[in-house]
Amino acid sequence: MNRRAVPKLSKYGLTYAEYMAMRQACRDLCEICGNPETTVANGKVKPLAIDHCHQSGKVRGLICHACNHALGQMADDPERLRAAAAYLERTAAAIAS
Repeated sequence: MNRRAVPKLSKYGLTYAEYMAMRQACRDLCEICGNPETTVANGKVKPLAIDHCHQSGKVRGLICHACNHALGQMADDPERLRAAAAYLERTAAAIAS
């Protein structure tokens, strides 16, 4: 991947080498769902999103755009995410029958 294909690293305080090390560490798979990125822009698959804490600005990891949007919709709130998971598990049996 060339440098033009990566997100704006300076926004996150990352060097190109640090970003590439992060990609290698996660094997270019989302750190939440474990899948590769599938979002396409301008005919090319986008790089994984650089996930960061919106309060501190610190980078958490690389995640796919779907998971990044999901975290954003849940306001990065672990309790809300746990409640959503519990809801899905609680209602799964009812819709399976």
